[in-house]
Amino acid sequence: MSKEVFHKMVKVFVRNVFVEDISERDIRREERKDAVYPCYLVLSPTGLCNLHCPGCYASSSSPTNRSLPYSIVSRIVREKKEFWHSRFTVISGGEPFLWRSDGKGIIDLAREHDDNFFMVYTNGTLINEEVARRLADTGNLTPCISVEGFEQKTDERRGRGVFKKIMESFEYLKKEGVPFGISVEGTRDNWDEVTSKEFLRFYFDEQGAFYGWLFQYMPIGRNYALGKMVTAEQRLEMFERNVWAIKEGGYNYIDFWNQGVMTDGCLAAGRNGGYLYIDWNGNVMPCVFIPYYVDNICEVYENGGNLNSILSSPFFEEIRKWQCQYAYGKPPLEQENLILPCPMRDHHQAIYEILKKQPTIQPADGPAREAREDSAYHEGLMVYDESLRQRIDPVWQREYKRCA
Repeated sequence: MSKEVFHKMVKVFVRNVFVEDISERDIRREERKDAVYPCYLVLSPTGLCNLHCPGCYASSSSPTNRSLPYSIVSRIVREKKEFWHSRFTVISGGEPFLWRSDGKGIIDLAREHDDNFFMVYTNGTLINEEVARRLADTGNLTPCISVEGFEQKTDERRGRGVFKKIMESFEYLKKEGVPFGISVEGTRDNWDEVTSKEFLRFYFDEQGAFYGWLFQYMPIGRNYALGKMVTAEQRLEMFERNVWAIKEGGYNYIDFWNQGVMTDGCLAAGRNGGYLYIDWNGNVMPCVFIPYYVDNICEVYENGGNLNSILSSPFFEEIRKWQCQYAYGKPPLEQENLILPCPMRDHHQAIYEILKKQPTIQPADGPAREAREDSAYHEGLMVYDESLRQRIDPVWQREYKRCA
């Protein structure tokens, strides 16, 4: 690990993010019990991407030339620290390393806000020796590189030769002492591979990934398909393997959906300790995986508002209400199944009712509009949810409720 990275990891990530920010948010919540203080946000400054992956949640591609101005992005980062005492920022896309505005890019943003720590989801193909060196010098940005499994699965989805470029990126980052992670999408076709011990050994032990995020396929974005979601049986096996990977294997590899027990359930809609999502158009969504919005941050700023203005959205408030009814803030014995925490995917009826009740909610893109109007989509997700409950509720009752 480079000296600058080590310094920023201790000062920014450990002291600022985990000690000072958490303490300050606790104090503020005591002072204003009606207020909410998100822990972080996900920000996609550009929809531009140099790849064209089937099923991309963001529908990103090279012809997509939509981006936020640097001034807006910088203001968002500044305000979340000022209002929420949040100094952890997740950058997504599009491909973040393609983003340029006013002659500046993502590394410039990290340098300007050097008291923040940034995690950047990237396809990894643009990380060369120079970029790795700049990341090492900056110290407060870690790339999280997307893979689909081993070489065959990765190239099948991302394009021929992408896996080799990723391996080269790993080498550049290791040479400069930049900690990196992997981001993985689990589907009905690759779930077994991306949860296998061979996969863990390859990416963590051999390649040196410091952490990993596993996101089960969500039917949103380009060419969404319910048939790509893992089955209830596959999801349960993924859960059991992920528990082993964390507890027995010692890997920092988190299944975003299956480990809701770590977060008291759904994190969306800017709940206390949670997050929200802002895309390259400025549209503010409760979650990366709930592609609907009411507010646009650019319009909010033009009208004299600020980042706090978006938290009072009826859309967000309704989701936070559901979270509290389901699990968040409840005593352990009163919480519902935290292995199934998502109101969009695991309890689709919840989001469906909110979308019907609030006509001001807008789809983020064409696929989201199609899904909203597709009765078969909603019915299919509700049938899927019932299969999850039948298979996974007994595990929740046996492994967690009895121990609470």
